[in-house]
Parts: sequence; C-alpha cells; structure tokens
Amino acid sequence: MKEKYKQNLDGIILLILGACSVVFAIWWNLAHPHITVKYDCGIAEISPDYPIQVKEACRKLSAK
Repeated sequence: MKEKYKQNLDGIILLILGACSVVFAIWWNLAHPHITVKYDCGIAEISPDYPIQVKEACRKLSAK
C-alpha cells in the first residue's frame, strides 16, 4: 500500500513541477521578448508602412 501511495505522490510532484515550469517559461517569454524588427532604409521614404521614427533614423544614417 505504501509503494502505491509513493508512486502517486511522485506523479503529483512531477505534475506540479511541470506545471510550474510551463508557467515560468510563459512568464519569462512575456517579460523578456526577443522580437527584432529590421527595416530597409532604401525604401523608408517611399513606404507608407514605415513609422515616422524609422524614417527619421534612416535620414540621420544616410546623412552621415
């Protein structure tokens, strides 16, 4: 009887640790996003989809 209880307890502990790991991984990815957006300055002036800040940064880069 003790052996069966120990197996159930081990399974519950593993389930809890797994759930905690998943929650931690989701939190980490939301808190530290790894999104990188790259813009092509060659078409920044003619594209209406580029933000104004990007257009200004491209102008500064091309002026150098």
